[in-house]
Amino acid sequence: MKKLIFLVLIIICSCKSKNEQKESHNSITLEGLKSRIDSLFNTRINANEPGAALLVSYDGEMLIGKGYGLRNMETKEPITKSTNMRMGSVSKQFTDLSLLTLVDKGLLSLNDTVYKFWPYEVFKNITVTQLINHTSGIADYEAAFMNDWDRTKVVENKDVLAWLETNPAPRFKPGEKWEYSNTAYIVLAQLTEKLSRKDFAEYAKEAVFDKAGMKNTNFYSLAHPIAIKERAFCYEKDSLGQWEQIDGFFMNGVLGDGAVYTNLIDYFTYDQALRNHSIVSEKLHQLLFEPSSMALPKKATYPYGFLKSKEEHYAMGWFVTEDIAFHTGSWNGTRTIVVRDKERPLTLTIFMNSAEAETRTFLMEHTYNLVDSYLNSK
Repeated sequence: MKKLIFLVLIIICSCKSKNEQKESHNSITLEGLKSRIDSLFNTRINANEPGAALLVSYDGEMLIGKGYGLRNMETKEPITKSTNMRMGSVSKQFTDLSLLTLVDKGLLSLNDTVYKFWPYEVFKNITVTQLINHTSGIADYEAAFMNDWDRTKVVENKDVLAWLETNPAPRFKPGEKWEYSNTAYIVLAQLTEKLSRKDFAEYAKEAVFDKAGMKNTNFYSLAHPIAIKERAFCYEKDSLGQWEQIDGFFMNGVLGDGAVYTNLIDYFTYDQALRNHSIVSEKLHQLLFEPSSMALPKKATYPYGFLKSKEEHYAMGWFVTEDIAFHTGSWNGTRTIVVRDKERPLTLTIFMNSAEAETRTFLMEHTYNLVDSYLNSK
């Protein structure tokens, strides 16, 4: 009997030891991933300079949420997962969602022409969908305002709309081809404001950010500034190679094509809301990542290896391939990217408060490969 009890104890201890080894192996594997990620980011980001925030989310869990470098070079405050950073064009997905809530309310259709809401010659034959997917051909406001605007005044959406009323020449006929357009997204923001009868930033906060659980996320206009909690300031190097804060740029008053400030915690919460289809109707959630443009010209986006040279289209605030949805953001002192796997519950983001585009590309390329290898090993 004693021998039998002893044998049972040996078997139990053996099973326990194997389980502990398995748990230890999994833990080391995740810690190994974190260590490799740290080494990667530390090769490109100086702890005493502007930096980046990284999110790696998988199957409803934040595997990595970490900051590198400084959010404020004057106070030496570091970037953390709660640091609010300027998104650049990653903001476009939130502009689309704000407008789509009005589609759910029956206030407009995606097939409506913009001329229906503003009878300007420039809007004839341009549909809401063509604004969303960058096939409208509408004129480029940035070039016009860079050349002809009094830079002592902050440009606002209403100024862009007034300029469009003068009927600036289009880039091409609506629907003729694809060309990325920031002007289109300012018009979408103004249309949301017109139909909701609320300030665009306030409506986006109420209808999208609050609904998605994004407690500290906002559209920010330099013309009507609000306090941004744990704000990361934007930096670029001057002619002498010194970092210079550039948040006072005269076109930082426009909303819709950019201007969202968010953090890793909020973006993770938002990503889960997207995956749970809890922001707009089920029908519209299904359309968010469906191609709505013709195929994009080759080299229209950055040559990331994980895109696998597949055909790219534009959806609703997202570039999409067969298995990946992504978007980059580039503005003064800002470089961002979000990558969403359409076949696995994986999301990666890198938010930077500097204009180092090559660094963004390098970091995301290698981060994706490291995370992909980690997941495949499991």
